[in-house]
Amino acid sequence: VIPIVMAGVIGIYGLIIAVILAGNIPTPANTRENVYSIYTGMAHLCAGLCCGLSGLAAGGCIGIIGDYGVRSVGYRSSNINVVFVGGDGSKIGGGGFEEGEEGGNGDENKLFVGMLIMLIFSEALALYGLIVALIVSQHSYPCGE
Repeated sequence: VIPIVMAGVIGIYGLIIAVILAGNIPTPANTRENVYSIYTGMAHLCAGLCCGLSGLAAGGCIGIIGDYGVRSVGYRSSNINVVFVGGDGSKIGGGGFEEGEEGGNGDENKLFVGMLIMLIFSEALALYGLIVALIVSQHSYPCGE
């Protein structure tokens, strides 16, 4: 659940930048003069790309960390046997619990805290992109003045 919520927050970052950029675009004049300069357009493009690409990188990190974290915490906290069987029927790897052995010996809490810290730092990538996009989006050069 936590990786899904964090990925949703990254989408909200993009929405914030989109609303700010849309508010900074001036309406065209009736005299057919250009009021939206190329400099301002490129600044807005760079702001959108900065927020989008950092969100893409953070989303990839959150997806990978969330996948491996949920698998490891879930396998350790339950009595699921994870055994890979080869083509000849032999067991390739363990990963489960032996008979009579209990799962969930407290290590899953350490794994969960580590996963949560990695998720927070992955979210920071998108937050840094949002901050840079906010700074870049405020650059403008007015036309025709």
